[in-house]
Amino acid sequence: MSKICEISGKRPTVAYSIITRGKAKREGGVGKKITGYTKRWQEPNLRKVTVTVAGQAITFRVATSHVHKVYELVERSKGMKLEGLTAKQIKARLLSLL
Repeated sequence: MSKICEISGKRPTVAYSIITRGKAKREGGVGKKITGYTKRWQEPNLRKVTVTVAGQAITFRVATSHVHKVYELVERSKGMKLEGLTAKQIKARLLSLL
């Protein structure tokens, strides 16, 4: 399963961990020295959000910062004719509202 938000498109990004040694100047030392960088991944905080639309359970994988958008989409879809569609088709229609 991909680690990409279906609403915002947030995806894993590369970050660096900095390894240091020494004592900070404010603690009486001569200062911190950087001894290395390690590449690491920062992944978005994704959650599964399940909503019921037209009698179908639709599941979205969204970042926690965009969970409210799922419920906004459900509110906006109230006037649409979605009966008789599969869950996948309903999900595609909802995402096209963005």
